Amino acid sequence: MSVATVLLHLLLLSPLLAATAKRFRLPSDPSAYLTREVHWFDQTLDHFSPSDHRQFKQRYYEFLDYFEVSNGPIFLKICGESTCPGITNDYTSVLAKKFGAALVSLEHRYYGKSSPFELATTENLRYLSSKQALFDLAVFRQYYQESLNSKYNRSNVDGPWFVFGVSYPGALSAWFRLKFPHLTCGSLASSGVVLSVYNFTEFDKQIGDSAGPECKSVLQEITKLVDQQLLSDGVAVKELFGASLVTNDVDFLYLLADAAVIAFQYGNPDVLCSPLLEAKKSEENLVVG
Repeated sequence: MSVATVLLHLLLLSPLLAATAKRFRLPSDPSAYLTREVHWFDQTLDHFSPSDHRQFKQRYYEFLDYFEVSNGPIFLKICGESTCPGITNDYTSVLAKKFGAALVSLEHRYYGKSSPFELATTENLRYLSSKQALFDLAVFRQYYQESLNSKYNRSNVDGPWFVFGVSYPGALSAWFRLKFPHLTCGSLASSGVVLSVYNFTEFDKQIGDSAGPECKSVLQEITKLVDQQLLSDGVAVKELFGASLVTNDVDFLYLLADAAVIAFQYGNPDVLCSPLLEAKKSEENLVVG
């Protein structure tokens, strides 16, 4: 099996690998979500411009089965850099049941169905930032609190809010608590990436350590082969990986690296290493399909 086939399969199977690692559930699993019923509200496009009053529709979800109206908290689950198809049935549902909490989840701007623009031009992407996302959360928090008050025919009630996030949303969770301490009583930042590291080569080194010497050696050999073929016939090598539309060579190399990393990051190294080591042992061409 060629590396092109292996890595293409990894890209296609990445949601399954993540689910196997128990970071996410498969969307086809009927118990994966507490709810997938969509709600919308009008979000401010640019929180930092007093003259720009444009808005866009932002998607969110709510689950109120466990909510104690008299004194229950609100758990805000922050969605990150992907589509947000609903509120997943995970540990937060256990906590919500225990504490009588409402569960709400807001889709991140520019992802899923919460994009302000149809076209992802450079000009349109200028409003995609973690700072804008933090203020999205603050505006939503105020909107939803008022929505709950209206729903249960009460006024001037401001319940305790607790925010949850994992990885990039974990960072948002921590930053939200720091930026808006008056809007939340606490946050849980799981694997929160709060420290930005430029040229983070340590990540690649860890992947090499996780791969082991044999698989690492094969991956390095594949990288050299792909580099060579990009110089001689870049169009052909990109077609092998189903990436003929990727015109930028750096983007293409990032695509390949990310496909390989998926196997290690989500705990499935054998999915990648076993066929590559077998191909190497059989003296097959590691790139050409």
